[in-house]
Amino acid sequence: MRVLVLGMILLGCRGDGVLGDPCSRDTDCAAGLCVAGADGDAPVCTKSCATSEECPEGWTCSGATQDRVLICVHRASTPFGH
Repeated sequence: MRVLVLGMILLGCRGDGVLGDPCSRDTDCAAGLCVAGADGDAPVCTKSCATSEECPEGWTCSGATQDRVLICVHRASTPFGH
């Protein structure tokens, strides 16, 4: 039991939401990133990326978060995503 509690503390108590799953806060997602769509879409779990090749088909590496981290988004890329 102590190992489980310590593991949860070290992992920041992240949820098990995967890319594209609905979320309401970062802790709902395994990667720790819950973002709303640029067009007012409902928030979904995502992950950080450096290139679009790191994102699933139909997603691009684009849209920086508040912390200026590039993330996989389900729309056309911005000039920063390739």
